[in-house]
Parts: sequence; C-alpha cells; structure tokens
Amino acid sequence: MMRYLVLCLVLALHLWAISVVDMRGKSVEIPQNLTKIATISDGFVEGVLTHLGEIDKVSAIASWSFKRDYKYIIKGKDKERQYAGLNTMKALHPWLNDLPCFNSPQGNIINYETLITSKPELIILRVGDCTVGGADKAALEKTLSILEATKIPLVVLYSPTYTKDLATMKDEMRIIGDIFGKSQKALALYDYITSIEKMVQDRVKNVVNKPNILYLGLSLALKKNGASAITYGLDTPESWVLENIVNAKNAFRQSGGSRVMLSAEQIYSLNPDVILLPTYNGYHPAFEIYESEGYSNLNQLKAIKEQRVYSLPWTPMNCSRRLEYPLEILIIAKAAYPQLFKDINIGEFALEFYKKLYNVDDDGAKMLRKTQLIDWTQQF
Repeated sequence: MMRYLVLCLVLALHLWAISVVDMRGKSVEIPQNLTKIATISDGFVEGVLTHLGEIDKVSAIASWSFKRDYKYIIKGKDKERQYAGLNTMKALHPWLNDLPCFNSPQGNIINYETLITSKPELIILRVGDCTVGGADKAALEKTLSILEATKIPLVVLYSPTYTKDLATMKDEMRIIGDIFGKSQKALALYDYITSIEKMVQDRVKNVVNKPNILYLGLSLALKKNGASAITYGLDTPESWVLENIVNAKNAFRQSGGSRVMLSAEQIYSLNPDVILLPTYNGYHPAFEIYESEGYSNLNQLKAIKEQRVYSLPWTPMNCSRRLEYPLEILIIAKAAYPQLFKDINIGEFALEFYKKLYNVDDDGAKMLRKTQLIDWTQQF
C-alpha cells in the first residue's frame, strides 16, 4: 500500500512539473501551465518570451529600464536637438511599467521581500546583465544561494558578457524555449539572428585593408577626471564583434575592459578612421560630437573631418547582448565598409528585422526603430 501511495505521489509530481536543465547544469522542476514568472534580465529574456508568445506570463521584473522614459537634449553650437527612447520591451509592453520591480533603482540590489510577495512560480535569472553582473563570483554565489532558499524554482542563464562567447545565446534561447515546450521555435530564432552575423562575415571575409574603428562612450562628466570618453579594450565583447564578425580593427590595441578612459590626446594618437558612439551614460547622436562645444577639441580627428561618426542603437541598461544586437553589427559593418553593404538600407532592414523578432506589423516596427533612435538609418 505504501509503495502504491509513493508511486502515485511520484506520478503526480511528474504530471505537475517539467524538468529543465539550466546553464549551471542543474535540473530544475518547473510547474506546468505557468502563469507567473519573475525575470531578472534587462530585456533579453523578455524579448525571447515575446517571440515565443509567452510574455504575458511575466508578473515581476528586476530591471528599472522597463519603467523609465529616457529623454535627452543635446546642445550644438547654435541649436539643440531632443531625443527620446525606451527599452524596446517597455515600448512593446507598456504594462511592464505597472509590475512590481524587486530591484533598487540604482541596480544590483535585489529586494527579496518584494520578489517573494509577488509569488512567482518561476524565476529566470540572466547572469551578466546589469541587474546581476556576475563579475564578483562570491556575490553571485550569495545571490544564487538566497534565491534558492526561497524555494521558488530558479533557472539560471549565462549571458555572453559572463561567458565571453556570443554563441552561448543559443543555449539561453533553447532553455527558455524548453520551459514552454517551444525549443524548436527558440532555436529557429537563434538561427535567424546568427544568419545576419554570417551574412556580414561572408561579405567582409576577404578584406585586406581594415579600417581602424574606435568606440567612444561620451560623457561630459568624464572631463572632470581629465578624460574625453571611454572605450572598449580588446578583451570585451564589443571588440570581439568588431574584429571577429565585422573583420575591422579596434583602434584601441590594449585590454582593460569596457570602461577605459581616454583623454583627447590619447584619442588623437589613435586617430581612427571611424568612430562609433554606443549607449553610454545616455544616448549620443553623431550630432553631439560634430556640433557640441564640449567636444570641439576633437574636431580635427580624421573620422570627424570625414564625417564617419555613427551612433549605435539606443540600448539602455544593456550590459550584455539583447536580441536587437544584429542591427548594431550591421551598422558597424556598413560604417566600416560602405561599398560592401551599399545594397542594404539599414532603416528598411530594421523594419523587417523587428517584424520577425517580435511579430509586429509595419507600425509596430516603425515604432521600435524610432524607440531605438535609428530612424537616421533610413538614409544609411
């Protein structure tokens, strides 16, 4: 009789839950027919859920970028321009703003009481995003330990920033797909995204004369420290994309991570052929470096004189790659090799990209292009 009851219990548990192996290699028992998921992610997990048609399951968030409206006024010599953008997930799903956020507005401090009160049936954590960075291994293990102690099923993903490998996004997408029995659809999404990478690589693979390209994260506040901007070292995902996918050359030939401060003198010593303006301490259009008095001391740089400065898509709180990253790759590739990509209008490409990514119509795609502040690519 006891064996029969135990067998019934095991069978009931099997019917009640599915088992998913996360990127720790840990098997996680997850309730079937999920209705409430807490995400610790800055848009990647939510983007995959959107593609899979499961975003409505999100009931608690840990990224304040889903709650913020970002607005900037950039002053030029005799005029100013206004820019406004959103996290693409907030743009697509404004209701995310109304969910409980169990992170501090400053980030990296999880409010476990708020998390538990929201009563999720599953937590999906992406290590390497701004919310839980993962660089401090001891802090990461402590966070995982506390989350496990809540007894809420926890699926852990490792982002490219954590693994130092873009290919691990395939595992991330597959695991999210496994949760809903949609792994094939998730893997098809990965194949689509990487097909854009491959298209770029195929076009640039025979290039011999590689342009020197410099990422410049602008911030007038840096001038207090004697710097004009930050850049990314050779040991960063940004540099890896530049050199291994786009087949160009990072003008900054040292390691040092993603926050290397550069003075105007150092920037002139590099004198890049192309300058890229990533999201850093706000949005930075090419207009800013061309027209702002704060950067007038850089106006003799080759890239500026030749008008080869390009703003990358607006990606607030993007400590690791999100689903939109192929657009950034394509902009970089065309900035590096305009003749090799002259047949691609990136503004039009972006619309088709958003449609496939998020199942939106023309108006939705145009809204996302505006949200990422890349309407300028219609002329690129």
